[in-house]
Formats: sequence, C-alpha cells, structure tokens
Amino acid sequence: MTRAVEIKKQLEWSIRSQQNVLSIQEYVANDNPIAAARVLEHIALAGKSLIEFPMTGKPWLREGTRKLVLTKFPYSIIYKLTATKVIVLAVAHQSRKHT
Repeated sequence: MTRAVEIKKQLEWSIRSQQNVLSIQEYVANDNPIAAARVLEHIALAGKSLIEFPMTGKPWLREGTRKLVLTKFPYSIIYKLTATKVIVLAVAHQSRKHT
C-alpha cells in the first residue's frame, strides 16, 4: 500500500493583507509600540500556522475563502486555499462586518 505524500503549501500575503497589517501596526504603535510588535508577531505566527493546518479557519462569505479568528488579539485572517498555496487575502479587526 502506498501512502499519499502531503506537500506543504506555501504562504502568500496579498498586497491588501500586507497593507492591512501595516495599518494595524501603525494604529497600535501610536499608543504602544511594544504591543504593536506583539500583535504583528501573533498575526505572522497565525498565518504561518496555516501552512501546517490550512483547514483551521471556518468557511467564510465568499466561496473558497476561510476565516481564522485570532484568539489573543481582536483580528481575523481571511484566506483562500489553492492546490499549492495558502493566500492571505485580508487581516481585519473582528468588529468589522465584512472584508
């Protein structure tokens, strides 16, 4: 019996998601630069976790998209999966209705 070899997906951050992260950094850093660094690190680690566990997030509004709700900070990562990639489409504050 042969075992299927699972290939790790690559992580890709869209331009929009990169802009979202920069906006979050600027906003939080206005009050607390140390907290801003922690928020960014948490977002980055959550994104990287999707390489190993791409189905962690729940199905989202648009077909083929998923939403990973971060637990430590009030942000969510919206992403989609392809055969070879996890593409982060947006990072949004959880109080936003839709991204």
